[in-house]
Amino acid sequence: MVHIPSAKQPNILPMQQLIIGGATQRAAELGFHLDVFSLGGKENLKPQSLGRILQARGTSGAIFLHPNSNDATAGFPWEHFSSLHIDYPSIELYHHTVSLDHHFTLTTALKRLRGLGYKRAGLFIARHKDERLIYKWSAAFRSFQENQGGIGHVPVFTRDEIKKPELLEWWREHRPDLIIGHVDQAVTWFREEGVSVPDDLAYFNLNWNERTQPCAGLDLRPELHGMVAVETLAAQIHRNERGLPQDPRTVMISGKWVDGPTLKSTASANDQTA
Repeated sequence: MVHIPSAKQPNILPMQQLIIGGATQRAAELGFHLDVFSLGGKENLKPQSLGRILQARGTSGAIFLHPNSNDATAGFPWEHFSSLHIDYPSIELYHHTVSLDHHFTLTTALKRLRGLGYKRAGLFIARHKDERLIYKWSAAFRSFQENQGGIGHVPVFTRDEIKKPELLEWWREHRPDLIIGHVDQAVTWFREEGVSVPDDLAYFNLNWNERTQPCAGLDLRPELHGMVAVETLAAQIHRNERGLPQDPRTVMISGKWVDGPTLKSTASANDQTA
């Protein structure tokens, strides 16, 4: 498995570690051994060099984890390997891919949140995260606002970095009764300002797998991503498929709702961090 860091995310994130864990487990079950490499980063490993290393080891396939751009893997000798990506590297599809179904996952959650009585939902997300995912989260949110309704029209809050003063200013201006985002430190920021969570403002974590405190949110099922990626790659290896595919295919995985104490209707529910 090949991790591709970026300036904003130089290290392997907790969710990526869970993906690797699921992949490692499934690889062992299928009789494969999985190693982890990082392109660029501290070791400055280049795609061409990685290809030579993998060939020397007799490696049959490679999984690229969260690539950030086409340039990140330029020069890799695809013709010698079965390969796939976890998440899309660009808006143009060149590789078999395993990805979260962001639109379905968030739309389903928004329907349930609306059903719980929330009428003004707000989404906040760091710009680089939204860009890396080709704006799937914000697009799904805006589509729900426009086409399904019932959650208000609070504008998406996006910045290079999510910081307390700017987030509080956005909340004061638009007064959502629910915020959805990937930085659960926001719960602490609001409580420091005397805002009761969940009584005055509810919080729903866009990535529950990287939570730092008990909360409701979306389990993006990273272990399953890793397992499905290995199964998909193993099938390619058994079929002796090498190089870039003529018809790239995507396997979509849906996230799961997790109850938690940051939603009013689930404040008494047991958070699954225990």
